[in-house]
Amino acid sequence: MGELGSLAGLLVAALLAGQLAMRIGLPNVVGQILAGMVLGPAVLGWLQPTQALGLAANLGVIVLMFLAGLECDFHQIKRHAKASLGIAVCGVLLPLLAFTSLGLLWQQGLRDALFWGVIFAATSVSISVAVLQEFGQLKTIGGTVILGAAVADDLISIVLLSLFSSLFSANGQSLWVVVLEQLCYLGGLAVVIKWLVPAIIQLVVRFRDPVLLATVGLIIALLLAELAEVAHLSAVLGAFFAGIAVARTSGKATIVASTNLVGSVLLIPIFFVSVGLDLKLVTSWQGLALVGLLTVVAVLTKWIGCGLSAHWFGLDWGTSNIVGSGMISRGEMALIISQLGLQQHLLSSGLYSELTLVIVLTTIISPILLRWGLRHLQTAVE
Repeated sequence: MGELGSLAGLLVAALLAGQLAMRIGLPNVVGQILAGMVLGPAVLGWLQPTQALGLAANLGVIVLMFLAGLECDFHQIKRHAKASLGIAVCGVLLPLLAFTSLGLLWQQGLRDALFWGVIFAATSVSISVAVLQEFGQLKTIGGTVILGAAVADDLISIVLLSLFSSLFSANGQSLWVVVLEQLCYLGGLAVVIKWLVPAIIQLVVRFRDPVLLATVGLIIALLLAELAEVAHLSAVLGAFFAGIAVARTSGKATIVASTNLVGSVLLIPIFFVSVGLDLKLVTSWQGLALVGLLTVVAVLTKWIGCGLSAHWFGLDWGTSNIVGSGMISRGEMALIISQLGLQQHLLSSGLYSELTLVIVLTTIISPILLRWGLRHLQTAVE
């Protein structure tokens, strides 16, 4: 099948599998990943990874993180900032320590074991938001804390990924040189976010051309992502902060609508189906045992770490349970990190499939536990 035929088939698979997943109560992303696995080399072999699909998938990651930055609502989060930050820190440290230890026990080197910890330190809040909206709980204390903690968790995960890349992917450069480059980049980001991007967007807004405005927004995301890589940071960091910068301008709504359309229709589905294309079936008992063990640890470290810290910050046990279960899903951020690990040869293809399966399982388990917690809380109130 040619490049265009592969792209068309990929989009059809993403659309149908995503809709089917949502019909049975699973996240759209799970259906897209499974579609890639079934249609890819692991099962049917109808779709193959290609250079064009790889480029489109990389653009999908940039757009996904750009949108994540655009949709951050820091004004809403400020009210429970202290609790959210504390929960995020506990929710990062416990998985980081647990999975690094498991990696070492599984005879991984220190670098690879640390990368396990970085992958599972992440949290995806998009799944939890949908469940909270379903129960009308998004603007409650629990919903607000989950949103704030997830944003802080993502920021910490991006920083961890960037630090990891700095330490292990500096291509022989002096660590001091790399650190200096990163400090210059971060210092420049402060100027870009506060003054440069708002000035550029304000100028473009005067033309009253939504296509031009959206194009300029994406250009900013791509440039900051490229500069992040030059500074030995992750491109997703640059894209995320590009979104935060644009979110402070009057052009935010137009750029969000246009970027979301392009991303949701084309680039983001390509990324998630491409994740599935890289997967291999886990058939060995050792692989299945690893998936089972890591899934249990992935669930417990977030559920216990975030739930207990939420109670420590003054939330009742019912709300703390909701916060803990809402933070279990690793979702998009962990998938992005694991795919970067595959590209940089930090993970073998077999191990990548096993870890990605664990990420998918947490994305399925999290909304189930969250729904149970919300129903239990509503029953207790009644």
